Amino acid sequence: MQTPDQSKKIVLPSSGLAEDILASVAGSQDSVDAQISAVKASRPSREEVSVDSLHLVSFFLNREEYAVDISQVQEIIKLSGWTRVPNAPLHVKGVINLRGRIIPIVDPKLKIGLHESPLDGRNARIIIVEAGGRVIGMAVDSVNQVLRLPTDAVEPTPDTVTGVDDDYIKGVGKLSGRIIILLNVEKVLGKDEKAA
Repeated sequence: MQTPDQSKKIVLPSSGLAEDILASVAGSQDSVDAQISAVKASRPSREEVSVDSLHLVSFFLNREEYAVDISQVQEIIKLSGWTRVPNAPLHVKGVINLRGRIIPIVDPKLKIGLHESPLDGRNARIIIVEAGGRVIGMAVDSVNQVLRLPTDAVEPTPDTVTGVDDDYIKGVGKLSGRIIILLNVEKVLGKDEKAA
């Protein structure tokens, strides 16, 4: 029994010229091109795939899981201390020098109305985020993971949210029995960080 590949043998022209050989296989190449086009047309584009899920970085604040869009995260660094700035708002912990750039460090717990708790130097991280043209570090208890969250698993902020100002929340996600609060980075990083 012949396989489909064996039944489609290419017979080379007796002249052996490249143009004669190419002419004989041109018809089969058109068929291959048509098959490739059909496969590409049936696959969803990157834009379609990304619309169906959110790509997030999740982290913990006071044992609760929060997340921000990964496109806003520039990098994650170990907590190594900061320089305090006089007369800065309470949620602005200070500034760091990150490769020659002065970056304000914000405690998102204080900004969103959670109680302040000490950061564990072993697990604590600073998430460097960019929003509205500004780069700011958020001091978090620990970074959990990078994840994809289906958009249909995100619900709007409930009408009565206790403990967190709902202006700072984009929504609440559910993933494998976990509740993940999606932070609105633009609101969390508000305008008063410019003072730092």
